[in-house]
Amino acid sequence: MSDQELDDVYTRLCYALTDVGDAQTPAVLARLTLLLMKQVGDAAAIHRAIDSALEKEPA
Repeated sequence: MSDQELDDVYTRLCYALTDVGDAQTPAVLARLTLLLMKQVGDAAAIHRAIDSALEKEPA
């Protein structure tokens, strides 16, 4: 995925989450996460992504 494609899908997600509202955002993100995990189909890669997502950025 190119940087432009990544920006495009991120932007679409932001607009979609705005459309569904704050109350539905957690459910949409949870469902999206599960659908993407199923598409990836590699438990080790998903574990690494979870670990990366939990890493704190340096201050």
